[in-house]
Amino acid sequence: MEKVRSSFNTEKRIKLVHGFERQILEIISFLRVFNNYQYKKREIQKKIRPLLLKEFKQELKTIKDNRDWLFKLPTVLTTMNQELINHNDSFRFPDSIILFEKWMDLGINALFPQVAFHFKFPGFMKNEKKRHIFQIIFSTSRGLGFPILFPPKFYGYTQKFMKYLDYLFGWMYNVNHWINQLIFRLERKLKTKRHHPGEFESVIISEYKDHLYKGIDTLFHGYFTNEPKKLGSFTTLNDALENLIFSYRIGDHAINIIKNNHLKSLEIPVLDYELLKEQYDIDFFSYVKKLMKVDKELIKQFVFYHKKRKETIRKLPLLDRIKFVLHESKRISIPGQKLPEKFEKIEIYHRHKHLVEKLRTLLWTTPLFTHTIHDPSRVKKIFQITIEKEEDNLEEYDRNSTNSIFFSFIKHYESQYEFQFVDEELTNSLEELRDHMAKMWLYFKERHFKFALKKINTLTDLSPLEQNYKFLIEDTVYKVIPIIAIYEIFNRPLSESVYPESVPQTKRIGAYIAKFLTSRYNVLGFNLIRFFNHLAFRNWSYYIKNNNLKKREFFQFVVKLPIWKHIPESLRDLLLKTRK
Repeated sequence: MEKVRSSFNTEKRIKLVHGFERQILEIISFLRVFNNYQYKKREIQKKIRPLLLKEFKQELKTIKDNRDWLFKLPTVLTTMNQELINHNDSFRFPDSIILFEKWMDLGINALFPQVAFHFKFPGFMKNEKKRHIFQIIFSTSRGLGFPILFPPKFYGYTQKFMKYLDYLFGWMYNVNHWINQLIFRLERKLKTKRHHPGEFESVIISEYKDHLYKGIDTLFHGYFTNEPKKLGSFTTLNDALENLIFSYRIGDHAINIIKNNHLKSLEIPVLDYELLKEQYDIDFFSYVKKLMKVDKELIKQFVFYHKKRKETIRKLPLLDRIKFVLHESKRISIPGQKLPEKFEKIEIYHRHKHLVEKLRTLLWTTPLFTHTIHDPSRVKKIFQITIEKEEDNLEEYDRNSTNSIFFSFIKHYESQYEFQFVDEELTNSLEELRDHMAKMWLYFKERHFKFALKKINTLTDLSPLEQNYKFLIEDTVYKVIPIIAIYEIFNRPLSESVYPESVPQTKRIGAYIAKFLTSRYNVLGFNLIRFFNHLAFRNWSYYIKNNNLKKREFFQFVVKLPIWKHIPESLRDLLLKTRK
């Protein structure tokens, strides 16, 4: 059993499957990401260079003319970082691309999962008592892709019959390259983030009644499996972790949880929920518990308004009921039509019911930080609200949007349908929810988020020539990664990060595609990749055994391969230097 050398302040650890195949192919995967990242970075620099030069000339003219220029100079680095984040960054933490780029410079010390974070939430399904999220951090992600293969001679196969087999199986050494090229072109066309620095993958372990534990795996790109699987009965979570082991897939790092049958493993530190709660003053468990209470209130009110609407319609005279049905059908065929005043009460109940339904959806599908005071520009994107460009309207909208997303939506809905939402009980509950999140988010933002931003930006001035370069990077990683992990919880909807069941299956198209690609019955999905992974592993293990290479020596050999055309020599030399 291997252990990750750790500076994280914790004694707790979890085990991950760490067989030789993963160790060997992860090295290749890491360098592919590093190489492709350098290519993308260079392309982005070429793309924005003319624009930056043009802007810089204009600013020089401003300085020359002695006009007010101090706060008008754009930071070239900031502009480039933004471009890189848009193209490569899987994390939502601002400027995290800087951290993960530097982390990759650690070479062999940046390989494999480094740390895990444990978050605890209330149960969601029937008989589910608690839900534990284990978030595992990686320095890179290869995404969907096939391993690199070379002809047999490269690995040292000298058998005479090999030349005859080449006629039959020679295509196998090129098919990976062809498919990867196809995937790469699709990636460029669809602007996806297949190769990128920095990634986290999660797995869910739930505690049910009678100490039964179930798990929900990650398929790929963060999609969860639809159904939980039984893991067994254990007295405590720690007991469960002793008997279970996490398994990550090569390259894209999808995580699944399985029973530990004495597999070769890697132990990594895990910062558990109690430690995170104490050090960073966050308590997602109590907040979500309150949110679930509000959810029940919304369901109750939805039923109430639905019932009141039906009762009001039922009490109408027969002729009025017929007129109401005709007006309703007319409104469906011709949007924008209003009901007559005598049906106003029915319309009010309908609007309340519809708004309550929308609010309930927002509970699960909006980032947690929007549940309190937040940046209004994020709200516009979520609602896709079209606002007239008059300055007064924009100011009014921004002023309303600085409240929680629920009150912002209520204001928007009231304005759109010209009615007033009157439900004091629900309003009070939403205010309590807003205030609870404010205590967590605003404190975290002021104290930890800003610290992490400053710490990351100090890396931009760090030169690889400095004697303690790698130590400073590791120190920053240890201090900032926990903050980034917590930030990801704040910045993602609960339906995406914790409760995939909160969204109807019909709206989880990505999960269905992921399930199709990873199905054991799909020979063209990950089964094909798995086959070529095994083939690549056998070839590389043959080479390693014949040349008696250790892991570090193999890493250095792979770094020196001429196939990494986009890694500059200076960075190649940096990767070869390993700190003891």
